[in-house]
Amino acid sequence: MTEPWTQILAAARAPMADLTTAIADPGGAQRRLLADTIAANVETEFGRRHDFGRLRTVEDFQAAVPIAPYERFAESIARMADGASNVLTTAPVVAFEETSGTASASKLIPYTAAGLAGFRAAVLPWLADLATRRPGICAGPAYVTISPATREPRAVACGVPVGLSDAAYLGGDLIPPLLALMAVPPDVGAIRDVHAWQIATLAHLIERHDLAFVSVWSPTFLDALMQALPSLADDVCRRVSPPARHRLEIALHSEQVDTRTLWPSLDAISCWADGTSAGFARRLSSRFPHATIEPKGLLATEAALTLPWSGGDGAIPALTSTVIEFIDATDTPRLADALEIGASYRVVITTTSGLYRYDIGDVVRCVGHTGATPRLIFEGRATLVSDLVGEKLEESFVAAILARLPVAATLVAKTAPWPHYELRLDADCNIVAATEAVEAALAANPQYAHARRIGQLAPLFAHVVPGFVADAHIERVHAGARLGDLKHVALIPVGSMVDAKVDRGN
Repeated sequence: MTEPWTQILAAARAPMADLTTAIADPGGAQRRLLADTIAANVETEFGRRHDFGRLRTVEDFQAAVPIAPYERFAESIARMADGASNVLTTAPVVAFEETSGTASASKLIPYTAAGLAGFRAAVLPWLADLATRRPGICAGPAYVTISPATREPRAVACGVPVGLSDAAYLGGDLIPPLLALMAVPPDVGAIRDVHAWQIATLAHLIERHDLAFVSVWSPTFLDALMQALPSLADDVCRRVSPPARHRLEIALHSEQVDTRTLWPSLDAISCWADGTSAGFARRLSSRFPHATIEPKGLLATEAALTLPWSGGDGAIPALTSTVIEFIDATDTPRLADALEIGASYRVVITTTSGLYRYDIGDVVRCVGHTGATPRLIFEGRATLVSDLVGEKLEESFVAAILARLPVAATLVAKTAPWPHYELRLDADCNIVAATEAVEAALAANPQYAHARRIGQLAPLFAHVVPGFVADAHIERVHAGARLGDLKHVALIPVGSMVDAKVDRGN
């Protein structure tokens, strides 16, 4: 085990112990976290308006505070950015971050010190658990995507910065060991030109024959780098040492880049592998057959939601980081100790940074339990709906269908020459079989089936658009997007504000 990993895992001991205790009593842990959050913010404008001083139970809180989208918090957050205090939190805001919705403009998210500590309380136990299961990740350097060095630094009116490096979420004490661990230095991310950035990143990676661990967000990010390597090989060769150049020349002689020659010690790749990312994760696994794909949990810009944990499929809720309510099919809120296997839930969160019963728009499904703690997989977005003629397709429904295909795909709503849906496949496959399978599965939605039956919707049309998502993700990063925001979208409705690069197949 390298010295940086020794320091990181030492820092993980206390949050690991706290989370282990919470897993034994998830309902109690969440109630205590909510009680502490309410008590800390009784004297805020929000707390007084919702009578925080009189709230004693989760049920009191749910009765007093309605579930709300971002727009309900926008005015308060804008005032905080102008310097107002005690609006949503008594604690000062130490940073803001920007995130973009699937179909909305950018949103400004506040962070308090406690809010940032919530991310640390999820990420460090995940790393410790992963290191226990896969000790090989600790044997060498890691490629950890740090975002977004490419954005121009700025601050809001009151002087609080907008944007944090991913490393900041672990705390200042761990930045030195994290930097020592990294195979690609953070300043590479400041390169504005996409091709120059790719060349520099690949050159650093190819020099690290002992690379042991990769942690990215979307699997398309790493896949796109591998796609670009053959065309950039001459430029990369000019920047690496003779031994690295020799390995690269051998690796490029195979039909697909031989990653085993380049990185024989690579033990695991951590990336999204659920929902809309499932197909891309499978393809990444074929590119790196000697490495294990370790599915990531849900770390939204707003808060840590779930984290991978040994003991089964799926991830566990971030019980010590965020108060999470799970809204069932009857719109009844449940805590983590009351979820049923096979059921899907919309996620609502309360954070220590000032978001209360915030509808984050994600849908998760319970696939098992560790004791009383549920194990969850991400299904899609609850708020993204396509409705050309009354069919009302939700992204979570579409994502579950597309995840069954052998390649990654997106469903795009089209109005011309007649309302229909277009299935974009990211790689070659049996198009006829894919079309028939998706069409049949969509027909499980009775409104879709009826619209097809009476001719309101034309038949599904499918075609291959190789690399359309991976290319768009790379370009979005270098346009200033956060890596953590680059989720693949399974469904693109008409008029969606999804990046035009994703929709370039028109």
